Amino acid sequence: MQIKEVCEKCKLTKKAIEYYESKNLIHPQILENGYREYSDADIAVLKEISVLRKCGISVADIAEILTSSNKPAALAKCKYITELRMQRLNDIQKRMDSLIANYDINREFDYLQTHDEDLYTIKEKLVFAFPGNYGLYVSMHFGRFLNGTIETEEQRKAYDAIVQYLDRVDLYLPAELSEFLEALFNASEKIDALKIEEETNGRMHEMLADTDGYLERNREEIEQYIEFKSSDEYQNSEAGKFQRYLLDFQKESGYQEVLIANMKILSPAYAEYLKKVEAANDIMLKKYPKAKDMYKSN
Repeated sequence: MQIKEVCEKCKLTKKAIEYYESKNLIHPQILENGYREYSDADIAVLKEISVLRKCGISVADIAEILTSSNKPAALAKCKYITELRMQRLNDIQKRMDSLIANYDINREFDYLQTHDEDLYTIKEKLVFAFPGNYGLYVSMHFGRFLNGTIETEEQRKAYDAIVQYLDRVDLYLPAELSEFLEALFNASEKIDALKIEEETNGRMHEMLADTDGYLERNREEIEQYIEFKSSDEYQNSEAGKFQRYLLDFQKESGYQEVLIANMKILSPAYAEYLKKVEAANDIMLKKYPKAKDMYKSN
């Protein structure tokens, strides 16, 4: 079945179908002429996606539901999370109503100190703790793993340790990088920042899903990249110097021992992701031993 007929059957746009394919939710057959042939199974999945999207479920959650052995249970989990978010929004609106009725900042401040773990996601809390580009940069780097709330005492202690670390650490950013971050997180450029994050995450997902295949498919590009990053030209460049500075900074500041260790406690999803990254890195170094030269510190 060709895409025009699929659009009519599923009441979806061509762009939407192409997007769901790019997210590996459907897998049409690609013919010799480059056209895609959609099966009945693809049609069924697209109808399922359409229904779930109209229920307000994210594409990431839909991907989990589609691969679940118990779809009703997976959907129930999404419903539970949605209810928590709705409750959080209701609580925030109550705080606003309370302020409208009687603008008592001290009362609301005291309330939020004891309830903000229920009201805000970990990502939101980090952005509040570090306003400006620094908080947004941290959020962009770790944010996709921090969409939940703090639920245990162990997580609360891990969060406090992360905030203390980020607050005391002295990270020097060259003027060029600071200007880049300023532009990246400017309100008018926010969409581009999110696009960069999505594209980066997409490449990482592709590599982690099939590391051997990814390395083989991109062998020539990877070899050129390693050659360049290992060259004297790069090592002596401002970018190379800054990379070595970051590596030294991570070694000396407790980056792994404090930030990463506590981030794994705070987010089980991040801990699982890190395991996959480390396994992929081991495979990478076995195939390309020279890659070690890319990360030389001073």
